[in-house]
Amino acid sequence: MGRKGWILVGLLLVAIPAADAIWWRIAIGRVETGFNAWAARARSAGWTVTSGRMTPHGWPWTATVEIADVAISGGVDYAPSGLSWYAPNVSLRVPLMRPTSLDIEATGAQRIRIGKQPETVLTATHLRAVYTLVAAAQTGELEFLADRPQWRSVGDTDPANALTATRVRIQLQIPGDAQANDAGTAFALSAEEISLPATIRWPLGRSIAALAADGVVAGRIPRIQAPVPWATAWRDDGGSVQLQRVSADWGPLHVSGSATLALDDQLQPMGAGISHLAGYGATLDALAAGGTLSRSAATAAKAVLSLLANAPADDEAADVEVPLTLQYRTLSMRQVPLVRLPEIDWPEQ
Repeated sequence: MGRKGWILVGLLLVAIPAADAIWWRIAIGRVETGFNAWAARARSAGWTVTSGRMTPHGWPWTATVEIADVAISGGVDYAPSGLSWYAPNVSLRVPLMRPTSLDIEATGAQRIRIGKQPETVLTATHLRAVYTLVAAAQTGELEFLADRPQWRSVGDTDPANALTATRVRIQLQIPGDAQANDAGTAFALSAEEISLPATIRWPLGRSIAALAADGVVAGRIPRIQAPVPWATAWRDDGGSVQLQRVSADWGPLHVSGSATLALDDQLQPMGAGISHLAGYGATLDALAAGGTLSRSAATAAKAVLSLLANAPADDEAADVEVPLTLQYRTLSMRQVPLVRLPEIDWPEQ
């Protein structure tokens, strides 16, 4: 290589880091500007948003801005008495090689209050959201990831009273402006090794080995307003939740299936679906013992399921596929009422 070639190599070695540093600085400015613009819009909508010092870092691979003491409160249209959230530190991260991806990570003990409910604390090994930045007319993708989350009441230090899991993942596909009237919001949820709070008596025990669901929330999402007119508008516009796949392993029960749910004229859930049940005998016994089902309902359900069940292999529980319906707050299996659900008392404001 001649002298000119070496000079060119040297210039490239200087220019590439310099260009990356310039691009990093531009990206940092966009992240800071984007956060400040979002906070201004939230304040104009009636929210209170405060934050502390912004610290940029991450060069040469990411444009990362750490924001201390982020607090958001307001939202009386979402819940009576509003909502509040506080995090000691929030990181906004944009990979320089993937500038359409925004990674939001909250660290430290977060404090959450919903309406007049007691304040709660949320902690996790990792708690982050990833949003794919798209044009307003396109479908956006939002993913929440939590490793070993723990949700408990403020002041309650007993770990048995917390809601925990080893991993939770939620994915949303949000239609853009041009699709809002036609496309629903697709979702997928999965959670592993869930431990339920000991403060409540759970009919099938405190441990849920796995929970998963995916489907679509159909119908135009109405503008923010009081809960009753909001739910009425969503229902009247064809709102429904289409569960394309749902499964759970809870105590002796393994259930999987699909269903469509909506709201009736009293704004109570109604719907129908198909479920595949394994371990139904022990499950019905547990529900009857805990008072969730009456003894007669459990006996009738076991008799019907036994007639429909597949012959089990050795050391395996019998399994069966049956239709379920929910109407007038009563969950039924092949016209056999199982349980009457409590009425949803929608707040007026």
